[in-house]
Amino acid sequence: MSVLQTAPAVLIRGGDAIEALARRFGVGSRVLVVHGPVGFPMVRERLAAALEHAGVVAVAAPHEGPCRASAIDAHAAAAERERVDWVLGVGGGRVIDAAKGAAQRTRTPFASLPTSPATCAATAPTVVLYDDRGARLEALEGGTSAAACALDPDLLASAPDRLLAAGIVDAWAKVHEVRLTAAGLGAVGATTRAALALVDDLAELLGEHARAAVAAGPGGARDASLLPTRRLVAEAVVVYPGLIGGLAGADAKLALAHPLHDALTHLAGARAALHGEKVGFGTLVQLRVAGSGGHDGSDAARVGAMRAEAAAYAGLGVACHLEALGCGEARSGDALERLVGRAMASASVRNALPGLSHEVLRAAVHEVDDWVRQAHGADAEAS
Repeated sequence: MSVLQTAPAVLIRGGDAIEALARRFGVGSRVLVVHGPVGFPMVRERLAAALEHAGVVAVAAPHEGPCRASAIDAHAAAAERERVDWVLGVGGGRVIDAAKGAAQRTRTPFASLPTSPATCAATAPTVVLYDDRGARLEALEGGTSAAACALDPDLLASAPDRLLAAGIVDAWAKVHEVRLTAAGLGAVGATTRAALALVDDLAELLGEHARAAVAAGPGGARDASLLPTRRLVAEAVVVYPGLIGGLAGADAKLALAHPLHDALTHLAGARAALHGEKVGFGTLVQLRVAGSGGHDGSDAARVGAMRAEAAAYAGLGVACHLEALGCGEARSGDALERLVGRAMASASVRNALPGLSHEVLRAAVHEVDDWVRQAHGADAEAS
C-alpha cells in the first residue's frame, strides 16, 4: 500500500493572490506570519494592508537561517501562545519549511506565500530539517499539507536571476530523478503515470523557455518582451516539482541528485551555494552514472547526457562544480570519502541504483567535477 500526499489543497494565483489569500483567512482570524529578512520586505506593506482590509490579525514571527528543530519549536510555541488560526510562511524555502513545521506541530492550517522561485517548498508537504550549521539532517514526511498557497507570478519573476536559475536546476533534478526511479519500478500505477506526464511537460517547458526566462532579467529588466516567459517559468518551478513529488510518492521522487546534495551540505563551504546549485551537481553525477532515460546502458550516452545538462546549466549562469559550490575539499581524501559514504547511505540511492558502488560513485564525482570545471574555465576565457 502507498499513501500519497499532495499539496496545496487550494492554489491561489494571479496578481491579486495576496489579497485573495488574506480574505480566505476569514474576518477575525489570527495568523502567525513566519517571515525571513530577504523576501519579506518585498511584500510587507502589501500583505499588511491586505490582512488589515480583510479583518485579519497578524502576529509577526521573524525567522533566520536554516529550518532547524529549535526554530520550529519557537514558532510552534508562538502559535500556541497567540492562539492563531493559521500559520503563514512568507519567503523562501527555509522560511516556508519552518512555518510548515510549526503548523504541523500545532495542527494548525498552513498557508504559503513564496517570494522566491528557488525551490518548490511552498507546494510540497515535506519539511526538511537542518542543523545550526546548515547540514541536512532529515525530511519529515506525512505532515499536514498546505491548506492554501498564494502565487503571484510577477512577484516570483522579480526575484534575482540566481534564484530563478537555481529553481530551474532544482526542477530539472525532479525530472531526472522521477524518470530514473519510475524506470526501475516496472509496472507503475495511475498516480506515477500522472507524475511522469507532468515530468514530460515540465521538461518540455524548461527546454523551450528556461534560458529566455533568465535572459529577461528580474521583472523583465533586460528584455520586457520576455517577461511573460519569465513569469511562466518562475511559477512552473514552484508548482510542478511539488505536484510531481506528491504524485510520485516517497518511492519514486528521489534518486541520487538530492542525496548527493544532502551530503554536500555537511561541508562547511557549501553554505554559500543555493539548494538548486548543489542539487545541480548531484544531477550531473546521476546522469553520468545512470543516463537520462533511466538505466541507460551506453557509457557514451551517459557522458553525453551529463555534458549536455552541464552546458544547459552554464547557459543559465550556474557553474555546478565543487570549487564553485565552495566544496573543493571534496575532490579528494577524507572529505570525498565522507561525501560518497553519506550519499550511498541514502535509501533513495539504494532503491534507484541498487548496483551502484562506492567506487563507481567516487569516479563519477571526479569525472563530472573535472569536466565541468574545465568547461567552465574555457567558457570564462572565451567570454
